[in-house]
Amino acid sequence: MGEDIRANRIYGHARYTALYDLELGNFREDLPFYRRHLPTAPCTILELGCGSGRISRPLAADGYSLTGIDLSFPMLAAAGRAASPPAPHYACMDMTALAFRTTFAAIIAPYNTLNLLTKPEGLHSCLSQIHRLLAADGVLLLQLYLPDEGLRALEGKKRFQFQIFDCPDGSKVIKEILKSTEPQSCLVDISERYYLRFRKEHPNEDWQYTYQILGYGFEQWLKIFTDQGFRLEAAYGDYDLAPFVPEEHTTLLLVLRKGASSPQ
Repeated sequence: MGEDIRANRIYGHARYTALYDLELGNFREDLPFYRRHLPTAPCTILELGCGSGRISRPLAADGYSLTGIDLSFPMLAAAGRAASPPAPHYACMDMTALAFRTTFAAIIAPYNTLNLLTKPEGLHSCLSQIHRLLAADGVLLLQLYLPDEGLRALEGKKRFQFQIFDCPDGSKVIKEILKSTEPQSCLVDISERYYLRFRKEHPNEDWQYTYQILGYGFEQWLKIFTDQGFRLEAAYGDYDLAPFVPEEHTTLLLVLRKGASSPQ
């Protein structure tokens, strides 16, 4: 399979955008969380890691002035094509180097976006800039992934999952997900393998995307946010907005309010 698996990192490739949209393009379970805790529209919102616009488009339709950033040009192009008035504003930008001179009433980082910042200096830079860009008493809404004890107990061995997606043209996409974390490590290694099985007139394709995410626990995240000048307002463990329980939940939805000045 080695030579058939394409480039190790395909995030910036148009094919990955199509695969992302096949899996998450219609995902809306987290939208009520943002709608519940955002200030009343109209106001300005910045979305970090907007992808192809699955969250930014409905929020813009709600009357918010939405700006979305992402590092992937194909993702942003897809977001722009799918948008309809009132359309969000999109920009290609690194969330550790936010080039804005205005402030926002709210900043959101959906679906584990901050987990991608695996280096402490990158996370510190991102959060200090978020603090700077939030208006007084502004709100930060985000989702984080927390690795469960079962994954940590594997001690470097891989956990395997797979999904099968049916495409409108009759093709199939088989996705394999392998996760592992080393003992005492704060990082989770993830390998996503995509096997595209087209109809007969098209050759099959295989792709692989390998990356790491930050695997801190709840208390570690809370300390980081507190140190950066945020105060916790609410913590949920699922999209039904049940209170977060560390021993039960791997999803963490946080409502953080801008508090004291962010330390430099």
